[in-house]
Amino acid sequence: MNAEKIKYWLNVSNEISENVEKAIDDSRKDPELSSITKIGADGTPTHKIDEYAENAAIEVLENTNKSLILISEEIGKIKIGDDKAEILLILDPLDGTSNATRMMPCYGISIAIADLEDVDNLEEVTLDDIEIGYVKNFPTGDVYSAVKNQGATKNNKKINPISDVKKVSDATLCSYVYRAKSEKLSNLCSSVRRMRIMGSIAIEMCYVADGAYDAYLDIGKIVRILDIAASQLIIQENNGIVTDYDGNKLSSKLKLTEKTSIMATCTKQLHDDMMSYLH
Repeated sequence: MNAEKIKYWLNVSNEISENVEKAIDDSRKDPELSSITKIGADGTPTHKIDEYAENAAIEVLENTNKSLILISEEIGKIKIGDDKAEILLILDPLDGTSNATRMMPCYGISIAIADLEDVDNLEEVTLDDIEIGYVKNFPTGDVYSAVKNQGATKNNKKINPISDVKKVSDATLCSYVYRAKSEKLSNLCSSVRRMRIMGSIAIEMCYVADGAYDAYLDIGKIVRILDIAASQLIIQENNGIVTDYDGNKLSSKLKLTEKTSIMATCTKQLHDDMMSYLH
């Protein structure tokens, strides 16, 4: 993806984010905002606030006059535009829905973009093909972004150096421990310095990237690719480590139903130390 195209789609990501945030703010007057309206394409319940967010994102994309493939939480996979798709856009229009409906200040948008210019088979596109990652925490206004092989930024400035923690005993860890019953996981969690759970995977992965967290862990193969497609690039572009539970590089296909386990750490040494607890 050339520099002009990267700049264009980063600008579009900002436009999407602004329109979604406005739609969410405007929707606050709707008394049915937190009601479940259907089961989304990803198989999880869709709340009315999710529909407001997704519709606002699609509105921006339809006005770009560009052809693309969109994969989004509620609507699934759709084609926008009449020409050959030039990008694949992976969208979570509202990550942290429960937080958003309860006005807890950790929810936002996640956008990941892969170039399709030289791609003949969409089914073969993987996480490794993501070239742009964009995450915004709406309540704080913080914007995290990354371009493959060009580094990561926070609020348009070079992101803080990632944490240099190397030992589990010194680490601040985010892990949704209630999702898995594991003696080894319990041992790890009781050995860390601090535990944190905020309720937005995309944003919490970015906390690893900017040093607020030292590690993020979900050992069950239940993390949707849609939730981490952007933030995994942001971590790696700030020299962090992202693998699955077994230490393998993430290579999942960019499909709505694709899921993985995940271990994201600030240093290779911390990753190795966590692996020693879990295996």
